[in-house]
Amino acid sequence: MEGVIFDGRWKGTHGIGRFATEVSDCLRLKHAELRGNPASPFDWLYLSMKLASRTKTIFFSPGYSYPLFYRGRGVLVVHDLIHVDVPCSFWFLKKIYCEVILRTVCRRASAVLTVSEFSKKRLAEFTGINPTKIRVVGNGVSDAFRKEGPRFELEDGEAYFLGISNGKGHKNNRKTIDGFVAANLGDRVKLLFLGFPSTEILSYVEEIKAKDRIRFMGRLSEEELAALYRGAQALIFPSLYEGFGLPIVESMACGTPVITSNCTAMPEIAQDVAIMVDPSSSPQIAQAIRRISGNDELRRVMGEKGIDRARDFKWEDVARKIEAVLTELNDRAEARR
Repeated sequence: MEGVIFDGRWKGTHGIGRFATEVSDCLRLKHAELRGNPASPFDWLYLSMKLASRTKTIFFSPGYSYPLFYRGRGVLVVHDLIHVDVPCSFWFLKKIYCEVILRTVCRRASAVLTVSEFSKKRLAEFTGINPTKIRVVGNGVSDAFRKEGPRFELEDGEAYFLGISNGKGHKNNRKTIDGFVAANLGDRVKLLFLGFPSTEILSYVEEIKAKDRIRFMGRLSEEELAALYRGAQALIFPSLYEGFGLPIVESMACGTPVITSNCTAMPEIAQDVAIMVDPSSSPQIAQAIRRISGNDELRRVMGEKGIDRARDFKWEDVARKIEAVLTELNDRAEARR
């Protein structure tokens, strides 16, 4: 799009990086000539200096970094407020950044985008800006995630459930493990995690003597992850906080049932297609696991409904909504001239 410069430093394969990659590719956005880490707490100062003379362009940040001092038009995407709502390591510093910088730039930006109605509501509450300034553009699902394709298999045909781990506490790995163990499905049913464990979780697995039944798969390509989804009995995703919850729709797109939380954005994204649980309740997680395990008919029905639900999340639709916002800003500027 002419007149729009994009912060391409965010591009990657996961999280904000996936959003940035898909959107910039769909819209063929011109990348700004920027360096450094956009997640740095001082990036707002760097951007302020770099963009000081760019008053006739629209700056588009697919993440939460945005120039504090900027006279041009601009859009930023705030995917969630996890640094405000969920204490974690370095939480105090991140919360200060959000309280001082993020709140201010959201007020100064021409428009703020986010990925769910839940995040929109939290952003309006946190920043005090008019909700009409916040546009929900959602997320999409990569073409790699579909029902057709290779299925990951364990040795000797053992079944497995799939969890998500990034080493952060809000992913609730301990309760996932507790629920899986409490489901008591026998030694031939395993729990695999995408990603890496924290030291605490590794110690806990050792402590409860579950090492033989739990495996962490590390970082995988999209194709490998899709195969992992397809082969799983279900995705267990009782996260404590999500601004969207992309694994939910990735799993659904692969025809795999989902167990997820009844809080934050997850009910909005999964709707009535997933089994909802209280993420603080190991018994509820265990009950959901037992309900799905070995029930081919339930998994078939949930799989079909999930595929239908996943069709609502296309990157082309996300790009179209963003393009509409950028065009509106451009037209508004033209009308003033």
